[in-house]
Amino acid sequence: MLNRIEALAQAARPINDNDWGSDRQIKAENKLFAAIKPLIQRTEWDALEAYCLKATTDEMIDEALRIMRAKFHPLTGRSQ
Repeated sequence: MLNRIEALAQAARPINDNDWGSDRQIKAENKLFAAIKPLIQRTEWDALEAYCLKATTDEMIDEALRIMRAKFHPLTGRSQ
């Protein structure tokens, strides 16, 4: 599961400056967050949403990955 989330996160990152906010990038970002939402508790989701309001695209993706890595690898917080 974590490998899938990490692949979605990579796809959600802008490819270059022109890709930031593009239809492709936004769809990929929405797909990432849609995949994460059912995997975390409501309070975690609410905290992630609040964080994302003031975060850059990369910061949003990084925070989502941090949460998911902690869920799947609670001792290290990293992927295998």
